[in-house]
Amino acid sequence: LKSNGEARRALKENSISVNKEKVKDDYQITTADLINNKFVLLQRGKKNYFVLQVVD
Repeated sequence: LKSNGEARRALKENSISVNKEKVKDDYQITTADLINNKFVLLQRGKKNYFVLQVVD
């Protein structure tokens, strides 16, 4: 998102998902969220998907 404020608003609106599960504003991504020990799928709304690759 463009700013921290925009990210906070999106979390309050419950429009953020991690691996297709809705998250609240106090959620932290952990190693349990990793897909194939490498990726995390983020979603904002219905059409905006982002894949994060975790690098050691």
